[in-house]
This record gives sequence, C-alpha cells and structure tokens, in this order.
Amino acid sequence: MFFVLSKILGYFIKPFNLILIFLIASWFFKNKNWRRKFQWISVGLFLFFSNGIILNECLLLWEKPTIAIRELDNDYDLAVVLGGTTDVDREPNDRLFFHKGADRVTHALNLYHAGKVKKILFTGGNARLFEDPNRDNSPIFDFYVMCGVAPEDIIIESASRNTRENAFYVKDLVNTNSKKGKVILITSAFHMRRAEGCFRKVGIDVTGFSTDFYSALPKDRFGLDGIIPSPSVLANWNFLIKEWIGYIGYWFAGYI
Repeated sequence: MFFVLSKILGYFIKPFNLILIFLIASWFFKNKNWRRKFQWISVGLFLFFSNGIILNECLLLWEKPTIAIRELDNDYDLAVVLGGTTDVDREPNDRLFFHKGADRVTHALNLYHAGKVKKILFTGGNARLFEDPNRDNSPIFDFYVMCGVAPEDIIIESASRNTRENAFYVKDLVNTNSKKGKVILITSAFHMRRAEGCFRKVGIDVTGFSTDFYSALPKDRFGLDGIIPSPSVLANWNFLIKEWIGYIGYWFAGYI
C-alpha cells in the first residue's frame, strides 16, 4: 500500500502541476479578488520554482558530500549499488543503456579496481506499479564483467522496487558475503540520507559514497543563468520534492 500511495502522491507534488492547479482554479472564481489571488499565487510559484539559485541552495543543503577514494580503507567487503539508473528494458539487450545517474554504476568500478571493495552488489527491480517487480538485470552483470569485474564478485538482486525494499532484500546477501560487515553504499547524493537510514534500520552499517550530484559547483552558484526562469529548473524540483516527501513518509512509516 505504501508503494502505491507514494506513486500516486508523486503526480500531485510536482511544481508544474501545482502551478497549473492554481491557474485553472482561478478560472472558476466569479469573485475577481479571489481570481486575482490565485493567479498571483501561480505566478509566484512559477518564479520561485524556476529560479536556479534557490534550487541550487536547497540541493547544497540536502545532498550529502562524497569522500575521496584514497580516504577509504582497503578492506570493504561490498559496494552496494542502488539501481534506478539503467534502462534494461530497452532493446537490443546487447548493451547497457543508462539514465541520469550512471555514476552509481561506474563509481563502483572505481572502488573495485582501486582495491577498496571485494564485491559489487547491485540491487533494484522493476519499479513500475502494475508489472512484475522482478527485472532482468543480466545487462548490468554483463557490463561489469566487460569492465573487468570477476563474475564471482558480482551479486544481483532484482526484486526490490524502492529504497526500503533495497535494504530489506539485500540484508541476507550482505550477511552472507560480508565477513567484516564493512559495506559501502552507493547512490545519488540527494538520495543518500534516505538510503543510509533504510540500511541502518535493517541492521546494515554502511559508509555512504555519494554520486550523481545535481548541485552546481561553488564558482557557478550565482550566475545569470540562475536568475532567469528556466523550465529545466522547474523540472529538477520534481525529484528533490519527491525525495523530501519520501524521506518524511519513510520516517513516519518507521523505515528510517
């Protein structure tokens, strides 16, 4: 039920949808004052959510910073990679198609070849609402083999549909494959807070390794592009607000 509700809620919290709702609602008011108020609210929401500086400052506060590879010990048993960044359904299936966030997959290779982790555990199934959650993740397996990872060092979990299930389903795999209990968790920087909370809740102590940053570098924080309204900024608010709602929902549900 929680999974279904989170999917439904996601459609109603997008800034563009909120702006559209206030704008359409203003047409139904006969009172000119209320109509004008709703129109100004829609304009205000648009100016706020299309401002790159505001979005970037929120991202900088929320994203968890990463750490240098050289600062990690050389005795981690596993790098747990959260999925959701690959399109394994796209054909032909003779290659791996990436979405935004390919850093999750590729940075695990850096850690493996640097001798920081002994094995890579990829977790993530089909997150679509009305389909079988089990996904064919063989393209990911083949990709890691092609990149020099030994087949016996690759573990695939294909049934989990969200972050809570990622943690819950890999718990036994971690216990089986981690002798020292040292695990590196790899996910997007904006998602790391919720992911760490879920894994620690099920008893897996992890070292977070953030990837896939959306925030701008300090030298680019206050440029002209951040002031001018941008549709891409409006779109990027979607994942951040969704993540905030997800974090709050997980907290209330006791998942973190």
